Amino acid sequence: MELLQATAAVALLALAAAAAWLAARGRLTASFLRPRIQGPAEVVQRLPLTAQHSLHVVRLAGETLLVVTFPNGALLDRSRGFRDALAEAGAAWKGEPR
Repeated sequence: MELLQATAAVALLALAAAAAWLAARGRLTASFLRPRIQGPAEVVQRLPLTAQHSLHVVRLAGETLLVVTFPNGALLDRSRGFRDALAEAGAAWKGEPR
């Protein structure tokens, strides 16, 4: 019985020392207790085009943007609305004139 109590005490002290060591290095945080920070941008959809190229549909402050990402950078298309781009793409796909 005394051996069991001594083992439990040593294990408890080792656990407390490990927690103190992690807390001192900033690795012991209660991230699940913090509220999630919501930003102004929301990624609506991501479409991989190739292994290194992607098309992102992003909603920012009520505006929908198209962002194309590639290894050396990104392109942002804000010249027209997303609904207009979809209508134009649908018309082109159906063979209708623009």
